[in-house]
Amino acid sequence: MKYDVVIIGGGLGGLSAGAFLAKKGKNVLLLEQHFMVGGAATVFSRKNINIEVGLHEMDYGEWGYDIKRYLLEYLQIEKKIELISLPEAWNVSGSNISYTVPEGIENAQNYLISQFPHEEKGIKKYFKMLKKTAYTMGKLPYDMTFLEFMVYPFVKLPLLLKIYFNQKSTAEVMDGLFKDDKLKKLLNANLLYYHDNPYEFSWYYHALAQYNYYNGAKYIKGGSASLSNALAEIITENGGTVEVMCNVEKVNVEQGKVKSVTYRNKRSKEEVTVETEYVIANCAPAVLYNELVDKEYIDKSLEGFKESCSLYTVYIIFKENIKNIYKDSAYSTFITDNDYNKSFSEMKSGYKHIPIEDREFVLVNYGAIDSGLNTVEGDKRAVGVFCGASYLDEWENLSKEEYKAKKENLAESLFKRAEKYFPNLKDYVEYYEVSTPKTIKKFMKTPSGTAYGYANNSYLKKGRVPRFSRTIKNLLFTGAYSFPGGGFTGALISGYMAGLNLLSPQWPYIFRRVLFITAFAAAVISSPKWFSALIGFF
Repeated sequence: MKYDVVIIGGGLGGLSAGAFLAKKGKNVLLLEQHFMVGGAATVFSRKNINIEVGLHEMDYGEWGYDIKRYLLEYLQIEKKIELISLPEAWNVSGSNISYTVPEGIENAQNYLISQFPHEEKGIKKYFKMLKKTAYTMGKLPYDMTFLEFMVYPFVKLPLLLKIYFNQKSTAEVMDGLFKDDKLKKLLNANLLYYHDNPYEFSWYYHALAQYNYYNGAKYIKGGSASLSNALAEIITENGGTVEVMCNVEKVNVEQGKVKSVTYRNKRSKEEVTVETEYVIANCAPAVLYNELVDKEYIDKSLEGFKESCSLYTVYIIFKENIKNIYKDSAYSTFITDNDYNKSFSEMKSGYKHIPIEDREFVLVNYGAIDSGLNTVEGDKRAVGVFCGASYLDEWENLSKEEYKAKKENLAESLFKRAEKYFPNLKDYVEYYEVSTPKTIKKFMKTPSGTAYGYANNSYLKKGRVPRFSRTIKNLLFTGAYSFPGGGFTGALISGYMAGLNLLSPQWPYIFRRVLFITAFAAAVISSPKWFSALIGFF
């Protein structure tokens, strides 16, 4: 059988591309090696309750400030999922400090000014910069109206060029705006959602994501699997096919163009080869180039790209909803201990030099909202997680017993630290288990065990795999390794852009619209002459 598009990998990047293209009438085949789709956007079950794998909160901005809104609207995804608003942005707790930042741009700004009145001017400028960046990057040319595209060169293009040619790190901007190190750290409280070093992390990624976090962070009721399953349903409802437990073994390329894809069904052991017009790779580029195509097609320009940090997660089932015990606790609590008494500049070294058990981490209590993770009616239990930065090499070259012991020691250390702010927390725990970068590598097949792809050290510049492969004409990339980057939003947008680019490559599309607008403008300018001639004719 021949398909219009074969998608390798069923993470959010592959699912969003597949759903968009299927709804556009393309015959799509999505192949996922795991027994369920979603990648990090899924849940698993323990003791008759669902546990969220990867989603703490998803930024969900206003129209015009968040590209994915246009994708989700086109797919009518809100008919299939329910988005739950969060009660606050987050809490930060440490030695002699506790900050709870409220939801909403104005609320957050006012709260920060109340806590740091000496930084009022910088705080106001910071939020203006967030909004300006989100506005500049919040809409693709494909989604612009005729009028918006006409004024784009005068309104947004100068801002976009400034972003491109004036790359700055998050810390560089923070150091220019503020003197108070506690404020700088508070504004980077959720750094581990993107990066491990503010002196390397692109300011523009920070600004785009944070603006939409403050303005409308959401959780997906029932867990992130609800979103993944909804996207898979859209593919099949529009005539596409989603196959799980299917491992792609070969992308067959002839004269620089994909002709077919060979995969093996893990259940039946059957080997299948299907022809296709396009392939979208929702996998690590290293996997595609080193394992699935011939060596002559390896893209050497990707060598040296830095991969992002990874994460550990302690998945916890509480005997009861701890929100009822710690009534003033937040949905997300970032635990820093003594870190806020240190200089912000010490973060130049990132997290890796800090012992894993001493790094900042977050406690997310899904019981603080109507998460929908409970599967048994009347179940009073709740799910939570500890999560912090980690690296694959911290977990490699260990025996099975050493690996198990290291995970247990980490969990015990985190419970002990958390109990400074949540007394006797461990007493309320029914069950827990620990995942590491090795776990991510096993299930997501990323070489360095990261879910974030390449490090977000620059915006719009070298540092991400190109949308179209440089060596294979009809092969595109989506997911965390492609633009705009990792995370739920990054993956969804990358899939949307892959679908748009496949249907109408971006630069030819822009060129056609520019020509049309130029012709329209020329017609308007010359209208007095031809209008007079037209009147004279009649």
